[in-house]
This record gives sequence, structure tokens and C-alpha cells, in this order.
Amino acid sequence: MGLEELRRSILEKAERKASKVVEEAKEKAKKIVEEAKEEYYRRLSKEREQALRKLRERENRKYISRVMELNLQLVNLKNRILNEVITEVKQKLVALDKEKRKKSLKKLLREALNAEIFGSGHIVVKVVKKDTDLIKDIIKEEGLEAQVASINVINSEFLGGVVIESEDGSIAIDNTYATRLDKIMPKLVEKLNKEVFGLGKQ
Repeated sequence: MGLEELRRSILEKAERKASKVVEEAKEKAKKIVEEAKEEYYRRLSKEREQALRKLRERENRKYISRVMELNLQLVNLKNRILNEVITEVKQKLVALDKEKRKKSLKKLLREALNAEIFGSGHIVVKVVKKDTDLIKDIIKEEGLEAQVASINVINSEFLGGVVIESEDGSIAIDNTYATRLDKIMPKLVEKLNKEVFGLGKQ
């Protein structure tokens, strides 16, 4: 074999080897690129899921906070309306004209005595200061002078009405406006919830 042929043979082998190395490098590079793309999309998907989760959590917190805020506003509104209604009722009770007040006092006094817990014993009748003359007239009209031991004054916060006690103070019936108003408060709140706020309706 001549020198030229040997040189050509070596070059051909080198070219084949180089070509093989290049092909292997291309395949390896292609594989690396594919793996990199997969890793990129995997990370992208993971980051997107995390971002969406954080967004949902943030929006949920905002929603819960808003609901709590609205509930608080609703409670405050209910309390304000209730207080306004109670104030108006109290003002109307205090402002009752003489005739209506006397009629009311007579009814509340009779209601207490009809409970028949005092028997024929002496009783003490208590009213707010402005009703002392009215209750004296009522006691006289009802023929109760002998049974009534005394007429006492109670605090004006009771608004009106009567408190009837046994003479020794062991038995008492509170028929004052303030106490009766307190008793109807749950029904007033229930009515307010149903008619104003639509709560409890089917």
C-alpha cells in the first residue's frame, strides 16, 4: 500500500469516526433539549398551580373577610333599628294622655289582683310619680281603699304601670310598662328579623 492510499484510508476512518461522534453529539444534544423542555413545562405547570392556589386562597380570605364585615354591618343595623323602635315605644308610653294612662293603670291593677295571690290581705301599690293621683282615683273607683295599705313611688325608668306587693313584701307582681316591654322583646326581635331582614322565612 502506497503512502497516498494509507493517508486516504486514515482520513476516511477519521471522517467516519468524526461523523459518528457528531451524530452521537446531536442525539445527546437533542435528548438534553427534550429533557430541558420537559423540565421547563413541568416547572411552569407547578408554578402556575402554586400561583392559582395562592390566588384562590387570597380571594377566599377576601370573601370571608367581606362576609364577616357585612354580617357585622347587618348586626349593627338590626341593633340600631331595634333601639330606635324601643326608644319610640318608650316615648309613646311616657306620652300617653291622661285618659289612656288611667285606663291602662286600671287594667294592669285588676290583672295583678285577679291573679288571686294576695287574698284579702293588705297590698302596697307602687307607681311612677306622675301616676300617683291617677292611681288614687282608680283605687277609690274600684273600692279598694280598705285593701290598699299604701301607695309608693317607683323610679321613672319603669315608664308607668303598677307594681303590687303584699304588705310584708314577700309577694310581688311587676306590671310596669318597662317590664312588660322587656317580656315582648324576643317577639319584637323575631318580627324585625322576619319582616325587615327576611330571616327565618321559608
